[in-house]
Amino acid sequence: MEKNRLIAIIVAVLVIASAIGIYEVVTHNNSVAKPTIIFSGWASSGQEYKFDVNMTNLFNAAHPNVTVKFEPITSNYYGTLSTDFSSNSAPGVFYIENYAVPEFGSQGYLQNLTPVLTGNSSYNLSGFAPSILHTFYFKGGLYAAPKDWSPLLVYYNKNIFNAEHVAYPGNTTWNWTNMMKTLSQLKANESLAKSAGINNVAPMVVGPQVARALAFMHQSKGQWINQKGDAAVNNTTGFAAGMTFWYNLYAKGLAQLNSNFSAGWNGGDFSAGNIGMVVSGTWTVPVLNASGSAFYNNMSEVGYYHMPENLIRATMMFNVGLGVNSALNGTQKWIADQFVQFFTGPSGEKTWVSKGLALPSRIAILNSTWYQSNFPIQAYAGDQFPYAYGWNYNTTNFVAAEHEVHNIYANVFAGKISIQTGIQQMLIVTNATLAGTSTG
Repeated sequence: MEKNRLIAIIVAVLVIASAIGIYEVVTHNNSVAKPTIIFSGWASSGQEYKFDVNMTNLFNAAHPNVTVKFEPITSNYYGTLSTDFSSNSAPGVFYIENYAVPEFGSQGYLQNLTPVLTGNSSYNLSGFAPSILHTFYFKGGLYAAPKDWSPLLVYYNKNIFNAEHVAYPGNTTWNWTNMMKTLSQLKANESLAKSAGINNVAPMVVGPQVARALAFMHQSKGQWINQKGDAAVNNTTGFAAGMTFWYNLYAKGLAQLNSNFSAGWNGGDFSAGNIGMVVSGTWTVPVLNASGSAFYNNMSEVGYYHMPENLIRATMMFNVGLGVNSALNGTQKWIADQFVQFFTGPSGEKTWVSKGLALPSRIAILNSTWYQSNFPIQAYAGDQFPYAYGWNYNTTNFVAAEHEVHNIYANVFAGKISIQTGIQQMLIVTNATLAGTSTG
């Protein structure tokens, strides 16, 4: 009788512990392992990787009976994530940009977070900027929790500008013509920078980055994909103008390719101290502040300004959220839900943005005196919100379309086809890839 009672008590305890997600499981070798989920994302830099690990460490310290482990996806992020889902090996929590929500949501891979996040008053779902929060909704449900966002802006190296006697952006009307003129002056005066001890100097770095080119498309009042999300727009003049301008920075010798430099991306290349100007987001700032950067402990040498104007002033806006694997249940779902609320809640988001990587999606943090005074570059970037266009389209196949267009753009930069032929091919492949994929 006592034995049966003891067994009944043990079972009851395990049931209760399971319900609140804190039980431990026994492995095949009789050692005790905590319930664990994987959190995945990209890592644009070593700094971002450290920040992600720090967030998981903070969560684990506050939840000692469970574990969240960060495992980055280092290449072909969404392709890898899609493969993992199809093989039932996807992470429990993962980064997802707003434009990818329709694709992954339509396949049933994402958990609808509405019941979890609206049921927690301390989470304060209404504290997010409505225009950012809205981008993570799909067919009436919230399928990712906003983590952060960033627009593109221009960074420039004051040391190079000063050495080469070139006026900073903003000293004249900042438009396409004057951006070209500024880069031409930087190129013409490279010898002055070299005389000042700045080696391997280049006016700018670019590459076949569709997201950068589309910022210039918006400055030309252009669009790429129609409102239905099933084809390219009928009027492609602005699209062609943006793609051509970004490419011409390289074709006219005013910028070098990222592939010629060790970091291989705009902000990382700029951090070496020998690039005059780049277009990048706020994820660049921690890299510039890091040990090994030419600007380490001397950020006063970094200038920043808004994107140039053409027909209008415009920039791109990138919104990142946390999604939860819909296949989770029981303890794993509990861990994932708790981690998302921790990471994107008022306290967690303040911790995350205190690293300077991107802008808070919560208005109270973005407008706070603390944020404005401690993060001047990021706060300036936040002021570009009225001119920002979201990197999102109403289609379930955007990731594939962007991938195909990127490959064609890479052929243009490699000299395999002309920019005119490339644009024609981009529009053809857009129509072919998006046919029948509208979510509207």
